[in-house]
Amino acid sequence: MPIAKHLQDEGNKIIVGIVESVNDLKIEEEKDNEKQEDKKQRLSNHDGIIKKYTLSNVMDLLKSVKDSDKQNYFFFFDFNVLYKISEDILKMGFKKGLFPTKAYYDLEKERDLAKRFIKKYYPRIKVAEYFSFNKIEDGLRKLQQSNDIYVLKSNGDFGETFVPRTDDLIIAKKQISYCLNKFKNEYEKGGFILEKKIQNCIEITPVLLFYDGVPLYSILEFENKHYGSGNIGSQKGGNQVISVQTDIDCEINKIAFPEIVYKLAKQQIGLSIYDSGLLYDGRNFWFTEFCAMRYGWDGIFSEMVMTGDNKPFVGEYFESIMNKKNPIKNKYGSAIRLFNYEGDREDTLSPKDGGILTWEKSIENNLFLYNVRKQEDHIVDTADKDFVATITASGDSLEETVRKLYKRVDKFNFEKLYYRPVFDFLSKDYKTSIPNRIEAISEFL
Repeated sequence: MPIAKHLQDEGNKIIVGIVESVNDLKIEEEKDNEKQEDKKQRLSNHDGIIKKYTLSNVMDLLKSVKDSDKQNYFFFFDFNVLYKISEDILKMGFKKGLFPTKAYYDLEKERDLAKRFIKKYYPRIKVAEYFSFNKIEDGLRKLQQSNDIYVLKSNGDFGETFVPRTDDLIIAKKQISYCLNKFKNEYEKGGFILEKKIQNCIEITPVLLFYDGVPLYSILEFENKHYGSGNIGSQKGGNQVISVQTDIDCEINKIAFPEIVYKLAKQQIGLSIYDSGLLYDGRNFWFTEFCAMRYGWDGIFSEMVMTGDNKPFVGEYFESIMNKKNPIKNKYGSAIRLFNYEGDREDTLSPKDGGILTWEKSIENNLFLYNVRKQEDHIVDTADKDFVATITASGDSLEETVRKLYKRVDKFNFEKLYYRPVFDFLSKDYKTSIPNRIEAISEFL
């Protein structure tokens, strides 16, 4: 939705298709358990801002497109779970866009499959010891018998990934046990794994993008997640992202993208994206997850803005890619999530009515609205969701980029606004800060 709105504002014709029910995906393991109030909220997203069509409407429209006109359509899917729709569109003869397939859906959803894939084809990346389970009782039994600290990961996105933020074995076991018992249905729905925790590590995400098998650009992505200032404790969310442009032939890319990636990219029609979620402990790189054929839900904004943020850049970004040109012009891109602190992520009280969002016109090129709708003459949040917007900036130094970003944040207004402070982008006072991670990995760039 945020990208569609920008493309629309830039004068492009857009068609936004909405999947009204998970059952429409026709995937056996994906069943519609969505609550009515959640569905109502989801379907109201961008009401009055963007015209939306049902899946059946879109497919009927595409069937009527002449072969000679199919080159004028570019497709964008935001989840790999949409692969059946993507594959149907490919069969119609459309060739421009980002097309997820079942193979990549399986690698993202099935953690055991992804780990075996990494072991076979990625010689310089290690896979931590792990155990797979379908029943909570079996996982709890293994947990109690072990003397190791584990990370809890769900197959698919049914249950949250939980990383114990302690080195105390007893406390870590209690935390994992609590999660398994509280969210039994979520973890048993797709199965889960217990993965040995890699101690004293930093997290990085190398990304490599191709079009019709031609490598166009690579970046290194650094994300701050759901902790407060200095990562001292879990607060509201407030994700922050920095993307750093890298040379395609740099050492980290040789580690993260071996020969198999280039072979797979040549088999993929249109746009293909590969990333490697990695942990670095000072000696080895460890695999975390496989998320090819879709953009990172935060990283896409910090990538696109590197096209140049003093003008409309979304259309230019995709146009360059379709022409097999590198769209990236700046060294650094940044993005920050803006939250409603009364939203739903941390079991806080949900506001009864949507709050009004306002901003200065000067930041519109860099403002991406999320859970919002139009109400009379105002843009309001969709009442019970915490994520309301992302703001972006780019530049040729980290500090310049971040300072520019927060000047734009100051021009956005929302009564219940929460976001992580600038300290978390620039400080070196805690090990896992973004500047410290960039420095720790610098020898591979």
